[in-house]
Amino acid sequence: MSSTETREKKKPGGKKKPDAARTAQRRRRRPTVSLTARGAVAVVFAGTFAGALADLWVLPGVAFVAVCVLAALATRPDDLPVLVVAPPVLYLLGTLFANAVGMLGDRTFTQSMLVALPLDLVTRAPWLLAGTVAVAVIAVRRGLLTAWRELTLKADGFRLTRERYAEEDPVRWDERT
Repeated sequence: MSSTETREKKKPGGKKKPDAARTAQRRRRRPTVSLTARGAVAVVFAGTFAGALADLWVLPGVAFVAVCVLAALATRPDDLPVLVVAPPVLYLLGTLFANAVGMLGDRTFTQSMLVALPLDLVTRAPWLLAGTVAVAVIAVRRGLLTAWRELTLKADGFRLTRERYAEEDPVRWDERT
């Protein structure tokens, strides 16, 4: 009997666990962050607003792309369809609110907003495209197509149920008694 065999016998539990089982066990113990669609939208809006409020060189664009990626990675797969369509709207709203907060003391608030908002949106358009594409790519890899398929099936089932209910409705208002 070699020294390795005696060491293995002395360990409690008797058998050595394979590496795959150990890593799976570690994964189960780690807490996972899972955002709903509303939570992901709130995260993207808050990050976009904070970045646009700071307005330092490329910080607004980098902040937008970063929060888009983080939200796409942390959102539940069933809620991915909502997140995929949200970034452009959230980018517009975050930039709009940040510009509004930045120009509160100006005498010509409306005029400043009419000039500053389109200028900000045009200069940061590549960041908007990068964030939107990043969310779409990550969402497709995480099961977006399956989620859309299930959502479509649920909508069809709801529609069929309503049609069936309308056909089976015993009360006919158009008939005279």
